[in-house]
Amino acid sequence: MKSKPLYHIPIGTELTLDNHTWSVVAKDLNGYIVEGADCDQTLLTFERVESAIKSGTCEIVTRSEKEDRRRLLDFTGGFARLDQLPEAEQRNARARQGLMLAMEQMEAEGQKLTHRYLDQLIVRKSLYSRALEISGNQRLFEGVEIGPTRASATEPATIVPKGRTLANCLRDYVSFNRNPVVLINRHNKKGSHDPEKACKLTEWQIKFVKYVMAHFAKPQKPNLAKIYRDATDFFEMPELEGLRGVKYPSITTVRNWIANFSHVAMEIGRNGLRHSKNKHAGGATDIRALMYGERAATDQAYLSIFVDAKGEVKAREIDPGKVSKELGPEEVMRVWLHFMMDVATRLPLAWILSESPHSDQTQALLRMATRDKTKEKVRYGCKQDPAPAAALLLTTADNGVATRNGKTYSSQIGMGMMVQTGRTYHSNDNSFAERPFGRLQWDVLNFEGGYVGSGPGEMPGYDPKAATRLTPNDLQGVLTRYYVDEYSHMEHRGIGMFGATPAEKLEQVKAQYGEIKAPSPEERRIHLGIKKTVTTHSEGIHFMGIPFNSSALLSFHDGKPKKVNVYLDPDFPHEVTVSPLGSTKIMKADNTLTAMKDLTLEEILAVMKAAATANPEKREINNAMLSKARAARAKLSGFYTDPNLPESYLRLAELEKQAEGLTQIGYVPDRSFTNTVMPGSITKRPTKKIVTRRTDSVPVADENASKTDTKYPKIKEQKF
Repeated sequence: MKSKPLYHIPIGTELTLDNHTWSVVAKDLNGYIVEGADCDQTLLTFERVESAIKSGTCEIVTRSEKEDRRRLLDFTGGFARLDQLPEAEQRNARARQGLMLAMEQMEAEGQKLTHRYLDQLIVRKSLYSRALEISGNQRLFEGVEIGPTRASATEPATIVPKGRTLANCLRDYVSFNRNPVVLINRHNKKGSHDPEKACKLTEWQIKFVKYVMAHFAKPQKPNLAKIYRDATDFFEMPELEGLRGVKYPSITTVRNWIANFSHVAMEIGRNGLRHSKNKHAGGATDIRALMYGERAATDQAYLSIFVDAKGEVKAREIDPGKVSKELGPEEVMRVWLHFMMDVATRLPLAWILSESPHSDQTQALLRMATRDKTKEKVRYGCKQDPAPAAALLLTTADNGVATRNGKTYSSQIGMGMMVQTGRTYHSNDNSFAERPFGRLQWDVLNFEGGYVGSGPGEMPGYDPKAATRLTPNDLQGVLTRYYVDEYSHMEHRGIGMFGATPAEKLEQVKAQYGEIKAPSPEERRIHLGIKKTVTTHSEGIHFMGIPFNSSALLSFHDGKPKKVNVYLDPDFPHEVTVSPLGSTKIMKADNTLTAMKDLTLEEILAVMKAAATANPEKREINNAMLSKARAARAKLSGFYTDPNLPESYLRLAELEKQAEGLTQIGYVPDRSFTNTVMPGSITKRPTKKIVTRRTDSVPVADENASKTDTKYPKIKEQKF
């Protein structure tokens, strides 16, 4: 079925759709054949164009409108509307417009408006009166500059232009469809508008200026005066330029050229592309989140806590890669602030301080965001309620070391969060978390401890740095009170907030999108908690010195020690999750130390440490008394001898002597005999008596020995 167009779009009309301009070259049965800037043609259906017109996304400019606009801009020097001009020039145009309406009124009455007639003083006074009457503004000509001479409030002849000027203004006013912008003074059209032609410098001088500018726009940030002085020393002047009397351009001329040069381009040259992107790049203006917990922005800032000239303790953000490790003369401390914000409501979800950026701090930040913060409210004396706990859907952060690690990513994914990483050194990617540091930098951290008086030198003997006793706990208290009591109840002009406070936005989000999804304690323990491998015993398990037990754990132990993985949430140590090694069984155990059940792990360890490291002086006295009691008991036992007697030290010498005797080896002599007998005659009694005598080395036989001389008994015959 052939469709008919609804709107009149002649051939040659320019259509702007989706920021692309098309020129209509022909009409088809189904639409318009259009041509782009690259001479590529396509077909835009009537329905496509009509729907774009109805939605307000299509701009239609006919040939006549395009020509009229070109002629108008050429006449006015680029101005199409009166509100584009300064207020003084707008008053001039309105005063002339009143005179034009008065002239048309006289012409309608039958008067012929010639140049000579309009040049008469009485006619110009009449036009002056008629213009005041038509406009109804008695101050219409006050402060305007439209006449031939200096204006005078008491003489209309000095205000109203003369005849030919009035006639030309009326002709232009009617020719340009009665647009009052053509009645301006058009001072902007005077002179040369070509920078090259308007420049009075020679080509060599322009080359010199550009040479100085090029070296000024270097990342070393050199001083302009030094560059200019050096350039005049070695930048050679051509012989012809010297003959003509040309001189080096002044440094003021160079400064003027720099002032007219692109500020962003100069920033890129002197500060680098990375810095310029963060400072001048355009940001997104869309609403990134609608529900509470849908999107959480995370960032870290390195804060320098210092004492200013007035004695107030303040904070500023510094670059850890550019500052020295040593504290400055007025610095008190340096800390890392980790911050997380809900994008939908701009409510601060978590904030912690640390000495260094690490994955442990990021996990602590996630734990704080997904738990109730009433303890912080009570601990630091907040008047309002902090942001409630929520299960986060998506977390976004820059590429910092605290968030760019496997431990943090695995914890977030395990909790069911989507992880979105931003680009390094692109603050516009994470402006939601970057922006709150601006308020904190100068306006929040003000303390009375560093006050040095109302003027310099009022308290010369007072050291504000020494008098300022700041601890991370003090700073945490200041941040908590600020984020809970102040920031959450301040009007916010961010995208999607429209002046509402974060607390009001939370109520609106809950009313429109329902209740908040609660986080899982089990998932918090496993993915955001602390994991240790311990051994079970008859009383359960011990985790960092804290006892835990349950019926299921005792049944699993069954009298035999076994290895188990234990997961503990530092914010809620009243319960742990127990997972046996090599088993799919999951158990839970309760904190059996009743006094510690309502404390956090940090508080429990602090109590244990306080008990172990009691008052040093009392501990020293106690240790001395304990030593004396032990010495008295040992002395009364009788086990120990008197250390003043020499006999108390002889036992070691006796033991060493006995040990030396055990190491001696005794001499065993050879028991063999010199005489031998025939085989088989050992058991027979010999016919001759053989007597053996012991000599120094070998026994010998004495055949002439008598019976009385022998010392040995008779050998009796033995049977074997």
